[in-house]
Amino acid sequence: MKAIIKSILLLMLGGLSVSSCVKYDAEPFEGKTLPRVTGYSTGVTNDWLYFNLRTGERFNALAPNRDIPEGEQRDRTDWDLAFCGYRLRTNSGTSGDGLGGAIDLGYGNYDRWTSAGQLPVDAPWVEDTDTDVYVTMSQNDWNKYLIEHQLDFNENPWFDPNRGPAKMLTSANPVLAQSMSFSGPPPVYTPSFHTYAVRTADGKRFFKIQIISWYDANTEIGDTGGRISYYCDELE
Repeated sequence: MKAIIKSILLLMLGGLSVSSCVKYDAEPFEGKTLPRVTGYSTGVTNDWLYFNLRTGERFNALAPNRDIPEGEQRDRTDWDLAFCGYRLRTNSGTSGDGLGGAIDLGYGNYDRWTSAGQLPVDAPWVEDTDTDVYVTMSQNDWNKYLIEHQLDFNENPWFDPNRGPAKMLTSANPVLAQSMSFSGPPPVYTPSFHTYAVRTADGKRFFKIQIISWYDANTEIGDTGGRISYYCDELE
């Protein structure tokens, strides 16, 4: 319950303008926040930030594709979890050659899960696919797509008032894709507050994760996306 209460307070604060004079005595968020915004707003569609949960190492933390260019992650086992906007990858299936994957442990109860021995033995570990999850295309990549296919810019706008910005399929984890839902326009990002278990690339260690917010509580909400805030701890 502690995690859920903190989550609600964080979302309330995230909706406040930085110019607001209202002060809330909310308990500080003790989880993690991505080091930078990822995804289409950086001008790169598949802008993934990778984490090695076993060592704490981060890849592409300073700029898109700087350490692990898109596509090269498949042959590497030195990463376990990745973020692009509000989508996530595990080192499994179409995303990587590792033994990763994810399972849904249900709504809330983040503090309940403390050890790998608690994980359901019959739970199907879901690997990444490239046929189920969409990411928002950057406007630069959408323009390149129109030019390549000789399509009219006016008839094919990047942002459609009825459908939102252009999207494309990517390689990602379909279970973790349920951790955050999108509706709009106007854009509304709603976390499921489910707890998920993630298996590392070597298949030997397990981490729990709960997505808290798409917004950065320290900045004013705009159209450039947000930075995922989340809890992530190892299951001993």
